[in-house]
Formats: sequence, structure tokens, C-alpha cells
Amino acid sequence: MMTTSYISSLSLWNTPRSATARLQGEMADATQEIASGRYADVGLTLGAQVGRNLSLRQNGAEVAALKDGNAITGLRLSASQSVLQQLQKSADTQFAALTALPTDKRVAAMAASANDTLTSLTSLLNSSANGQALFAGINTGANPIRDGAVANATAAAVTAFQTAFGFPPSDPRAATLTTAQVKSFLEGPVANQFADPNWGTIWSQASSTAVTSQIALGETVTTSVSANETAFRQLTQAAIVSGLGLGGLSADAQAVVSDRAMGLLSQASAGLVSLQADLGRSQSRITDANTRLDAQSGLITKEISRLEAVDTAEAQTRLAAAKTQLQMSYSLTAQLQELSLLKYVS
Repeated sequence: MMTTSYISSLSLWNTPRSATARLQGEMADATQEIASGRYADVGLTLGAQVGRNLSLRQNGAEVAALKDGNAITGLRLSASQSVLQQLQKSADTQFAALTALPTDKRVAAMAASANDTLTSLTSLLNSSANGQALFAGINTGANPIRDGAVANATAAAVTAFQTAFGFPPSDPRAATLTTAQVKSFLEGPVANQFADPNWGTIWSQASSTAVTSQIALGETVTTSVSANETAFRQLTQAAIVSGLGLGGLSADAQAVVSDRAMGLLSQASAGLVSLQADLGRSQSRITDANTRLDAQSGLITKEISRLEAVDTAEAQTRLAAAKTQLQMSYSLTAQLQELSLLKYVS
């Protein structure tokens, strides 16, 4: 038994049309691959390896985030170092200036600069970077030095003097105080204001816990200094001692005062050098970590490229072939549209 089939002109017209969408899709994919250098559909192309590709991209994002974080941390450390250097320079300058003066002139010189010193010290310790207090420890949202700390500390020191001797520092009877009495006062009631818990009550609202930052996968480093460090307490104590107005003491007693202030400045300077060294080690570790992160990033990028990279020459060949086929499809469709039995009806 014989069967016959037929091909309608409608079927012939639709066949090229169905290929047009596919060819246009191939052209779009090839064009995208030539422009980007990676597969248009990475998941479809890589198949079972797509999981590894996603893992590599996640690792790359983690490395990039660490690099960005290290840049911010580096700026904070640089700002902290700058403040520490300024404070050290100020301490050294004051010490050198007092050393150059005769002993009987030192207390008056100290008193003249005490207020400016305290103002500058408070301002520097309350420095911030990127909206975070540099010397507040983990309490980065608050200024480490309390508002009104200078006035409160000065008043507390004057009160302590009056409590200890029964008269204020400006009283003429201050000239009768012995060196032992003055020394005991400075090393006792005054020094106690800069020890815990008085330091936290009068001066500081900083946390003694330093900020730690992750600088690499599995590596953290200390990246801050707290205003509660001994060096800062010594600086403020030296300034308060200087500003007590003890010019009415005897020459020997004034020598005790100036020696106390100069000793505090010298110790504070040494402490500031040590703090700078600590932060310097942290900066060095960040530099080393960045070097390792750059190497990791390079390896990850290379492996991602190996998985995703497209042979652009091959993509251009596919694009040209698709264009040719599409043109042929358009031409065939046009020819088929010319076929009609009406042309053969007489």
C-alpha cells in the first residue's frame, strides 16, 4: 500500500523562521563572549565544575573584602601614629624647654603653658577617623576623654591640696611647705587621680580593650591604642601638676614640682615610643598580609579565567557562521514567499 505526504508552503515558510530565533540567540551569546571574555552561560558550559567556579568566586570576594578592610585599618593606624608622634614631640619639647631653664624659673614656665598643653592633649586623644574614635579602645563611638575632664581634674587637684595642707595653693603659707610634704602630695593624692578608678571617673570613658582586626584568612592583629595607657596618664598628670599654681612654694619645693613634671614627661615620651612600635608592628603585619592576599587573588583569578575564559577567535568564528546562516534563512524565506499556485492559474 502506498502513502503520500505533502509539504505545504506554510510549513516551508515556518521552518526558516524557527531557526531564526536560535541563530539570533547564538549571535547574542557569541557577541557577549567576545566582549566579556567569558562564557555567556557559565553554568550551562561548565556543568559539574560550576560548583568549583562558584567557590572560587566566593573566595575571591573574601580576599577583596579583606583587602578593603586592611585599607581602612591602615588609614586608622596611620592616623593613630600621627597623633602619637605629635604627643611625643610635645613631651620632648616641653622637657627640653624646662631643662634649658634655671630651676627657679621652671614652675612659672610650666604654669604658663599648662592650659594650652591640656587643651591640645584632650583634642588629640579625642581624634577620630572614619567616624570612629582612635583611642577609645572598642568603645569607638564615644570620645575617650570626658567633656569637662580638664576643669574637673584641676578642681580636684586644688581640693586635694587644700585637704592635705588646710589652705589653697595660692595661700602665702604654701612657702612653709617642706620638700617632703610636697613630694608626698604629688606622689599621693595627685597621682591617685590618674590611677584606677579615679582615672575612669574623672578623665576617661575609653575601653582598655584594644580593637583587633582580621587582616587575612585566620589572622588578626591589634589595631588601636587605648587612652587608658600609662603614657597618656603620665602626660595629663604632668600638665595638671604644672597648672596647679605652685609658684608660691620655696625654691627647694619648686624644684620637687619641676622634677616631678619633667620625670612624668620623660616616662610618657618613652611610653609613646613603645606604643608607636607596637602599632608599627601591626602595620608591618598588614603589609605582609596584603602581599599574601594579592598572591591569593592572582591565583584565584587565574583559575577562574581557566574555567570561564572563552577562545575569542572561536567565538568570532561562531558569530560569523551564525550571521551567514541567518542571512541564508532570510533569503530562503523570501524565496518561499514567492511560491504561489496563483501564479500558475491562467
